[in-house]
Amino acid sequence: MPTVRSARATSAAGLLVLLVAGAVGCKKGEASPALSKDRSADDGPLKVPVPPENGPKLAVLRAGVTVLARPSRGAKRVGELALGAHVARSVEPYGKADCDAGWYAVRPAGFVCVSSGVALDAATARDVPRPLDLAHALPYRYGRARADGVPLYARPPSFDEQRSAEADLTRHLARGEERDPLGAAATDVPLDARGVASGPPVLLPASDGVGADGRRTASSYFTFPGGPTPAAPRGPAAPDEKLTLGTLRRGGGVALVDSVVVESGPAARRFGVTPDGRFVPVDRLRPALGATWHGLDVDKIGLPVAFVHKLGVHTFALGGGKAHKNDDEVERRAAVPLSGKFRTVEGVRFEQTRDGAWLRAQDLVVVIKRTKFPEVARASQKWIDVSVANQTLTAYEGKKPVYVTLVSTGRDQLSDKPEAAVTARGTFRVRAKHVARTPDAREVHGSFEIPDAPWALELESGNAITGAYWTDGVGEAAGFHDVVLTPIDAHRLFTWSDPQLPVGWSSVEDDGAGDGTVVVVRP
Repeated sequence: MPTVRSARATSAAGLLVLLVAGAVGCKKGEASPALSKDRSADDGPLKVPVPPENGPKLAVLRAGVTVLARPSRGAKRVGELALGAHVARSVEPYGKADCDAGWYAVRPAGFVCVSSGVALDAATARDVPRPLDLAHALPYRYGRARADGVPLYARPPSFDEQRSAEADLTRHLARGEERDPLGAAATDVPLDARGVASGPPVLLPASDGVGADGRRTASSYFTFPGGPTPAAPRGPAAPDEKLTLGTLRRGGGVALVDSVVVESGPAARRFGVTPDGRFVPVDRLRPALGATWHGLDVDKIGLPVAFVHKLGVHTFALGGGKAHKNDDEVERRAAVPLSGKFRTVEGVRFEQTRDGAWLRAQDLVVVIKRTKFPEVARASQKWIDVSVANQTLTAYEGKKPVYVTLVSTGRDQLSDKPEAAVTARGTFRVRAKHVARTPDAREVHGSFEIPDAPWALELESGNAITGAYWTDGVGEAAGFHDVVLTPIDAHRLFTWSDPQLPVGWSSVEDDGAGDGTVVVVRP
């Protein structure tokens, strides 16, 4: 049936076409005379004027648009531009070698081939996708498959195509929408300009996925701002066209940038749009809200800090050689600043909190105040200290701690077996930062896929420090090689660490000057 297609719907439906087109329009051409003398085997950056912030813009129409150090296909990668971003560019191209439409310099550095993935005139560009939200704890909205076999469609499917791909569709749709209210999400936690949590989670009318009735449900969570977006099925598929581009296993994750409503068949049905332009039925997804738990900013208070690692932990009052349990119970994983004083009573060691109460040392993981530092702790050098034995992470500037939290590392912790699930120990630099990066499925025992994990710091060791939307299980070693944090903590480290992410980019790589933040992973 005919439907009205909005600009956003056109954008969503066109994302995959843009992605598959890839390098269309970027073919072998001639370099400009001005650049021909500069072309060489040198892979370093080409020095050109930085495009002014208020100059012309490129509009980014698909994920994965690569920025290179030089206007050449074989040049070093500098990073990627963010889906939906408008990025300042040069007025004229710097050559057309292997790129018919030309290589344009982008701000603050690097070159992009103008292809189907970008629009040269952002002011008049149509179908620009929704830009990423880098100010909150999650850059996308995430879902997880409720069962095996959730299809990922190449385009908005007709009702007959849905029935063909989803054998249980009639029975599934008869169950109706899930209307139970959902709890707080990571994005409900207010963050200051540094990415530090400034209060408890608050559910507001403008919060992600909150409906007009003020509640968040599975249905409302996958509805994006701007109201319903209709999308018409395109009609019969070509004989060699693939309708589905994979399926999700139970628990498998998926990131969504938008959603559309397909008005075909007995009822309209909503489909989420992935960053690479695939379409997934959101009624087969469970919202992945992200943990609201986070670590502690210690920029002003310093160390030591303890994390409660058990349930049923109480404070104590000490006196007369006895320890008297108080009625109050301290939440598991609560961050508790310590005074540094301790006492042993009846053979049990107690640590004093800064408000004068006492906690049993056996109930705590303590991040101590260091007296010895590695060589990297110089001046205001940013570095990260990861303790595999304690499952803690501390961010430093020189010898000053600024943030402390719990992590989850490789589940075999300190094993030396080659096949063990361990996080590589040593001193490494951050070689790249990614707004979203797909970890090895072995991080979750290979049970399902976890694409587009947020706020990844890729290390020289090959593993990463990354946020997780699929679990809040920090404080226990449960992964494979990566260091996993909750979204709020991962966002905080991503915002703070170097190299800094340029405006409108989704990833950035170290330029070779060794400026990436240092990470020390130790027992």
